[in-house]
Amino acid sequence: MKIKTGSLIWEISFPLAAVMTAVILYDSSLSVTVCFLSVIIHESGHLAVMRLFGIRPERIRLRLFDFAIIDRSKTLLSFAQELAVISAGVTANLLTAGICLFIPGDTASKLVSADLTLALFNALPIGSLDGGQALSLILCRYLNIEKALLAADIISVLTLIPLTAFGFLVLLKTGYNFSVLLAAIYLAAQIIIKDCKKRGK
Repeated sequence: MKIKTGSLIWEISFPLAAVMTAVILYDSSLSVTVCFLSVIIHESGHLAVMRLFGIRPERIRLRLFDFAIIDRSKTLLSFAQELAVISAGVTANLLTAGICLFIPGDTASKLVSADLTLALFNALPIGSLDGGQALSLILCRYLNIEKALLAADIISVLTLIPLTAFGFLVLLKTGYNFSVLLAAIYLAAQIIIKDCKKRGK
């Protein structure tokens, strides 16, 4: 499904649209809805800083486990500007969590938890996550690109191992919560697919 707002195109996958519909209908506790709100805050942080630097993204792609801002412009950014854009999502979540700490009510408390969790997760130095992108950018500044990307992949795998183990523990303890494990598997699959594409070239 595609929605156009001005020059920006929003691409929403069918699975995500189905989940969002189910959430609207059945999420009486607003827990999942608050998580979606945290994701919107995160992506808005990226967009705000991109606009600040004169970048106008072409589209935003929203999938069940993948939220991406597509930018094919030829705007050149400095190292500091690129790092600011990458860090903006996590920063937006942390700022929101800090503000909500002073707001009474259950919804604000849930937003604090959701924003802190999303910020921590995205800060992990794994693949396409903000932390992984920041790590690759920093490594590329000091190493040649091949060594930098190899080092980034190794660090991603080393981080994924305890994350996957934690996902298994959460699943075993709760008996139903497989979200962390599923996220770890998805991130691992992305690294494998990227590596296969590299070898195919």
